[in-house]
Amino acid sequence: MTTTWKHQNQLHKDSGHELLTLTANRRGKLTSVWLDPDDHRQSFLDLDLVDGSFPSLAASLPETAWDEREIHDLFGYIPLGHPDPRPLIRTPRWPKDFLPLRSAQLSPGWLEVEPDLPALQVEGDGVTIMKVGPTHAGIIESGHFVFSIIGENVLHLDAHLFQNHRGIEALLEGKTVGEVSPLVTRICAADSVSNQTNWASAVEQLAGFIPSERLLLNRIILLEAERVLSHLNDLAQIPAGVGYQVAHQRALAMKELWQRGLQSLFGHRFLFETVHPGSAVSAPADAVSEIVHAVRRHWVPWRQVVMGHHGFTNRMRGVGTTPLDQVIRMGAQGVTSRAAGKEFDARQSIPWYGEVFEGPVIRTSGDVLARFELRLDEVEASLRIIEKAARMTYKTPFQDQPFTVPEDIDGRAVAFSESPHGLNVHDVSLSQGRVSRYHVRAATYRNWPLVAQTVAGNAVADFPLINKSFELCYSCTDR
Repeated sequence: MTTTWKHQNQLHKDSGHELLTLTANRRGKLTSVWLDPDDHRQSFLDLDLVDGSFPSLAASLPETAWDEREIHDLFGYIPLGHPDPRPLIRTPRWPKDFLPLRSAQLSPGWLEVEPDLPALQVEGDGVTIMKVGPTHAGIIESGHFVFSIIGENVLHLDAHLFQNHRGIEALLEGKTVGEVSPLVTRICAADSVSNQTNWASAVEQLAGFIPSERLLLNRIILLEAERVLSHLNDLAQIPAGVGYQVAHQRALAMKELWQRGLQSLFGHRFLFETVHPGSAVSAPADAVSEIVHAVRRHWVPWRQVVMGHHGFTNRMRGVGTTPLDQVIRMGAQGVTSRAAGKEFDARQSIPWYGEVFEGPVIRTSGDVLARFELRLDEVEASLRIIEKAARMTYKTPFQDQPFTVPEDIDGRAVAFSESPHGLNVHDVSLSQGRVSRYHVRAATYRNWPLVAQTVAGNAVADFPLINKSFELCYSCTDR
């Protein structure tokens, strides 16, 4: 069985399939779910644990390394042969018998010890250890970075996320369908619509509900509006990483303009509570077009300014390069992967995006400049998608689709979307109208390990620029 488990998962990887989730449940079972990007088919592989342990996949499939460490921390199941079995989420303050997703949810008595986890460091003459975080300057969440450096060169970076683990998956267990949305909406402000859409799609699949074309168009508008918002923020932060304040402030002004438009059209600056099972907040097509045009008036000259500044573009070129083979090996997603030449965008595998999706934007150099330019093009592509979807709502008859969630709704559904960070997946199991298991796998979770690998070999001063070019989410790991 051990050989079969490893072999089957490796076959999917070798076939170019995308790993949607690798997770466990209280009954001692592991499940991996793979997506075939060509025919959009999902494959489920199950493994029954023996004596609370399982064969690790991480040596040959490094993208599973964090998943297996998380399973160990939250369930207590042991990944045999894992190359780095250190705790990922649990800290020395957790009592040994506290397993949040396996045992009863009691408030533990935290141990009075230092909370930091052991860090991997380079040892030798001339090596200096530099620690950054977990508290940072500005309004930012917690992340602890341990650098091993010699001179100005980074030899190794050990990234410790999960500083504010909220236990959302445990909180969701036992919740009714009506109680889930407020929590799912707030897992992450940057990927909120994506998370809401995944939850709604999972419930609709299990209920046998088929959304109307107009409802799906409204969801596309919301998803792409969120992408524009996130990318505008990231495009502001990258020039901030090199002190290019004019570009930074003007991009933040565009972001504010966009958010005010979202507030006026959809009722929330971060689009919270805009997608529910069977529904989505909508806005008049002409009003949607107005905010698109308002942003474009600032966008076009801003893009010309930043791309015409050769000092800025040269500073990004060749810095923080992620080669395509490493991106594929680590299962990286979103901007990070497409900037290195990986031709995958989850919107290709979502049938209801249909003709409004133009295809993935691709760069090949895999450096900071590629990630910056790719976001530029994706903003423009998303604005066109929003306009096209809004126009199509004019031609699509309004259909009142009353949707009531069955009280005894039951089953398992794996729903995904392309969030601003990439492939975002929710693995949802319901039993008699309540959540029995809810697993969230955000794209940023897949990309954080790659950041650490990318920084090595660059200068210390390059880290802010590289980190901002990935611009990953802390909330998605602190879920």
